[in-house]
Amino acid sequence: MIEHTFQMLPSVGAKKEMKIWEQGILDWDDFLSAESIPCVKPALKERADPIVMQASELLDDGDAVSLADLIPKSEHWRMFDRFKDNATYLDIETDGLSRDALVTVVTVHRKDGTYTLTEGFDLDAESLADALEGTKMLVTFNGSCFDVPVLRTSFPQVDLDYPQFDLRFASRKVGYKGGLKPLEIELGIQRDDEIEGVDGAMAVHLWHQWKRRSDEDALNILQEYNRADTINLEYIADVIYGKLVTDHAGYRWRPLTHGARHLPRRVQPQECQEHPDHFAH
Repeated sequence: MIEHTFQMLPSVGAKKEMKIWEQGILDWDDFLSAESIPCVKPALKERADPIVMQASELLDDGDAVSLADLIPKSEHWRMFDRFKDNATYLDIETDGLSRDALVTVVTVHRKDGTYTLTEGFDLDAESLADALEGTKMLVTFNGSCFDVPVLRTSFPQVDLDYPQFDLRFASRKVGYKGGLKPLEIELGIQRDDEIEGVDGAMAVHLWHQWKRRSDEDALNILQEYNRADTINLEYIADVIYGKLVTDHAGYRWRPLTHGARHLPRRVQPQECQEHPDHFAH
């Protein structure tokens, strides 16, 4: 959906973007080829053309990081479809809830495989950087508030400056509430019996069981829990992205009478209240 986005332009928000779509300007190519757009003042069009051209070139080059610099952070989710093949699904566990807590387990789930790294075994800056190599977008649940800041503190030498599709906030835009586990239940995702009742607090307890008693069963459950958290993000991201496109952004297609083009139909988004609970994980 990113090439249909105009919110990187001066004075263009959701309502103005919809007006642009309703004028038949559905993507960046349409915008650039139009001599004028009724709902866009000529001076704004003149200022906007170089921005749209730059965005289009960055998209063609696959430069997700530079493209994200042009797009408001709240709209980075729109990049998911185009950069999905190079998306990294990320989740961490820690020994506490503060940002300076010890990172105990990290799972990186990619198209080419899933990597679970554990403190004291194979979790270090080099292994994390290797697992992230080739990433163009991060997909997390509350990662913008917790996972990524914690990793930056623990591994400052690792590049984590990627556009992010944070499903905690994205899901609220389309009416879902609560943490990751309630969202999984609502979407029909089932976990193995071994980790069915595990949550963030228990993950901390499991780590302490491993450290204090060398309880390998506790460590294995913790690793499997973290792995499930991460892998499940892939399915959730697909569902939430589709709902964001149609229900939040209002980008649905309906044929015109002449059949040559399609215009988006606006669907009023459900109002969501976002709360600053950093650990709704």
